[in-house]
Order: sequence, then structure tokens, then C-alpha cells
Amino acid sequence: MSTPESALRRPFLMGKNVYLRPLEVTDVEGPYLEWLNDHEVTRFLDGGVTPTTPASLRRYVETVAQAPGTVMLAIVDKATDAHIGNIKLAHIHPVHRRADMGLMVGDKAFWGRGYGREALELILEYGFERLNLNKIYLGVDVEHSGAVKMYERVGFVVDGTQRQHLFREGAYRDAHVMSILRDDYRKGRA
Repeated sequence: MSTPESALRRPFLMGKNVYLRPLEVTDVEGPYLEWLNDHEVTRFLDGGVTPTTPASLRRYVETVAQAPGTVMLAIVDKATDAHIGNIKLAHIHPVHRRADMGLMVGDKAFWGRGYGREALELILEYGFERLNLNKIYLGVDVEHSGAVKMYERVGFVVDGTQRQHLFREGAYRDAHVMSILRDDYRKGRA
């Protein structure tokens, strides 16, 4: 018989190399905190501007887990069961059928190996096929070319560019607003 804790550790969405499961408060005790305090990891994220403490991260995870209109999932390497990053759909709108998407592969050993893309494909399928969303959108620093290319490869398009929208490394930077519609997603899978 499984315990409630072991039930949380079960995969929610299964891929070839990764699975997605609910993010848990116990994840704060793993490498998650280190990622948020690593400038190389947070360089293109909104976080990482101020130090993250165990207490502040715990509060964040507790808040996100209970937030209406948000699905926050841990990205887990299937081979090792290691938590390697997070992905979320936030601001899920029940009338307009849209959501804001965020992705972080925090474990640098998994960068450039397709794990982020696989997690992205899983969350898109979940959003469009199970949540019946019509649009998933995101914001990305225009200088984060690897992420922009990955989003474009799965079907996202640049809706527009917000000038000097971000302040990073002593300068204001532009950000793309990108989106994918359910019809585009389904055409790309056909």
C-alpha cells in the first residue's frame, strides 16, 4: 500500500527520458536551492537577482502548490530519478483557455541534451489535450538564443518584442513574447 508521500513521487506525465511529477516541499532539500543561487542557471530567469534561502524557497513552493490556475511540475531524469528542473503552466484562464509557461533545467549536466525540450513537449500535450487550452505563451530574453530556437522548433512563434523589458547584468534587454496555439501544435504533430 502506498503512502501519500510516495504517491506524490509518482510520475504525472511520462516521456522517454524524463517524467514530470508534482513539485514538493521536500524538493527544497535537494539541488533546487543551489540552482536558484547559481548565476549561470538563473542568468535568463526572473529569479536569482537576490539570494534564495531555504525558508523563502519553501514558502514559494508551498504557495505555488496551492495557487489556483497553476500547475508546477518537477522534471525528473527517468534513469536516476534525479530532480533536474521544473516546468509550469501559470495563470491558466478558464474562459480564454490560455496559460503562461515557464521552464528551468537547473542541473547543468542535462543542458543541451534534449531534456528541456522533452519536458516542454510533455507540458504542451498536457495543456492542449488534457486542459483544453487554446494558447500557451511565454516570455524569453532575446539573447537566450538556445531557448528561442528550442521554442521555435516545437512550434512557438514570436508574437512581439518588449523593448528594454528586462534588466540583466547592468543593462536593459529586450524580451520576446512567444506563443503556440492548439491548432499549430496539432499541425506540428500530424
